[in-house]
Amino acid sequence: MDARQFNEREQPAPGRHRWVGDVCTGWAVASGVAVIVLALVLPIVSGDTGQAGNQPDYSLYQANGPLVLLPAASPLLVALLVGVLLHAGRRGDRRWALPVAWALSGTLLCAAVVGFVTFLIGIFAMPTGILLVAATHLAQTTKTRRAAAHRTAPNPPTA
Repeated sequence: MDARQFNEREQPAPGRHRWVGDVCTGWAVASGVAVIVLALVLPIVSGDTGQAGNQPDYSLYQANGPLVLLPAASPLLVALLVGVLLHAGRRGDRRWALPVAWALSGTLLCAAVVGFVTFLIGIFAMPTGILLVAATHLAQTTKTRRAAAHRTAPNPPTA
């Protein structure tokens, strides 16, 4: 297989199927939006009325106010940044984009694991972190394969 066929398979033309890393990044953005929506509406914090019986449940927003949206929005912000970095890394010579994307996606996943144990939002941020690590891994392997295919491609004879 020559390098041109390999590149066509990795980056489809517009109108054809999407690159798997873009799909992972898109789902990561969607899950980042879902974290904000869940922080607004999902009743997971129990209230204390001082009376016996069932206690009302509140969403994170209702229990903690609008400041809870800052940590809830961080998965969405990181997903958007990683998506832009992965796109920038495929266009032109931006060697710094992929390491920064790795750092951001790995940090989000680690924060989600720590947040799973200590803070309520962590479990909801974990899918975003996993999808971003997968998308960054796909971008890394694609870049490695392209470099290998480019090195092994025969050079055209010069006249």
